[in-house]
Amino acid sequence: MKKLVYLMLVALLVCSMTAFADGSAVVDGLGREVSFESIPETCVSLTPANTEILCALGLSDRIVGVDNQSDVAADALQDKERVGDYYAPNVESVVALNPDVVFASTTLQRESIDKMEELGLTVVCNDPTSLSGVIPGIELIAQVMGTDAAGVVQPIEAAIAEVSAAAAEHDGLKVYFALSFGEYGDYTAGPGTFIDDMIKLCGGTNVAGDMPVSWPQYSIEQLVANDPDLIIVSDYMGDGSIEQQLCATPGYQELRAVKEGRVYGVDANITSRPGPRIGEATQLIQTAMDEAQLRMDNAA
Repeated sequence: MKKLVYLMLVALLVCSMTAFADGSAVVDGLGREVSFESIPETCVSLTPANTEILCALGLSDRIVGVDNQSDVAADALQDKERVGDYYAPNVESVVALNPDVVFASTTLQRESIDKMEELGLTVVCNDPTSLSGVIPGIELIAQVMGTDAAGVVQPIEAAIAEVSAAAAEHDGLKVYFALSFGEYGDYTAGPGTFIDDMIKLCGGTNVAGDMPVSWPQYSIEQLVANDPDLIIVSDYMGDGSIEQQLCATPGYQELRAVKEGRVYGVDANITSRPGPRIGEATQLIQTAMDEAQLRMDNAA
């Protein structure tokens, strides 16, 4: 486990130190070479994470449109055109804004990307799935927009290093991350995801880490069989009630972590976005693991 954590940390640091070459082209998250004649003056962001990156880089004044789910820095976004949902961007609205570049997802927006490019827009895809891809993604956007990413990247590196140094304290702690549950489906984070990477970085074992897909449904029967020490649940409501809701959901009541009070809600807007708050997200997961470990030690 210590070797794995070390290798992940090294990968993050190496990626962050890799300088983008000067020139008129970048390689985006889909491995495509995207060319520019000049530094873009205006942009549209079609993912909340890319919007957060642009704002963290101090580029909110160059954003002319965002997806409906982008909500960070509300004051900075209040005059921006809303161009549809993350899952279904309104291509016509984006085209009408005539941005110099569009920052899109690498996964769920392929059809929209093709349409925008057919209509003459320049699209850069950035939506990393792994933790080691987050810093290069931030640097990619900074390069396209002609600015420096160091001020955003360095705090992430510091948080990652701090969490990694304490990873041994949670070696082997079994963690289940509930993205949703009950009527919304029992979805979790599997292998190859930045959430899985963060759990490992903190020294834990993701009970869904051996699933065949990255974002699987996970049955109650599987949960009972794997008996996690800790359940972390995405809190999309922000009122602190999500833990109680999960604990009251049929099936979850039988889990040892529920019975022994080791269910923790974390801000979904922080932990579910591969952007500038990924260091904070890792610290939130570490805190949940700290509290679970303390409860277990006190009960022993």
